[in-house]
Amino acid sequence: MPTMNRFKFLYPEWREVEPRAWLDHWAGLYDGGDNDEYSALIGKQGKLSSEDFEQVGRWKEGLKPNNGSWKSGTPKAYDIWMQAKADPPECPEQSGLAAFLDRWSERRFVAGKKGDLVLNYRFGLSRATTLLHFTSGGLYPILDSRVATAMNRLGSPVEETIDGYLNSFCPVVSELAAVCGVSGIQGLRKLDNALFKYGAETSFPKA
Repeated sequence: MPTMNRFKFLYPEWREVEPRAWLDHWAGLYDGGDNDEYSALIGKQGKLSSEDFEQVGRWKEGLKPNNGSWKSGTPKAYDIWMQAKADPPECPEQSGLAAFLDRWSERRFVAGKKGDLVLNYRFGLSRATTLLHFTSGGLYPILDSRVATAMNRLGSPVEETIDGYLNSFCPVVSELAAVCGVSGIQGLRKLDNALFKYGAETSFPKA
């Protein structure tokens, strides 16, 4: 029988299973091919060079080094990543986390045109938490739409806001890691991979 806790761990057959079985299954489906790149960046323990921030941007946007889409004017937030490269951010003290996330998430970049309309987008919370994740050496997790969907499916929904990230998501991820029996950078990366695949699964039954 599954362990009693506030999370609901489901297999593809949508039956409830033990937390570790859930983790192993969903993390095993992750095929992003970027774990080596991630490990190299996170292994620097927050001591990132200017060039490293460009690599963080490429990693986040899913672009390989020779991908021609990595340039100004694409929908890949290139210009903001280049701001991070030019003036590398540092992980703030806990009291400055909200200001850090607000400052970066509200930066805007032009992503082309649609007719006469200039497409202008926010850098967004997902990218801002990515910066925080790498500058903190993995201390703070990344929150994106797939992970938010996964948390909802686990029975612990979080708001994709700065307040929701700091006061709900971060502590819940720590609790989830403990329930799944993982710790350290590699264990948390495995949990992140599982959440990514769980949130991306299209056959999940609708409520």
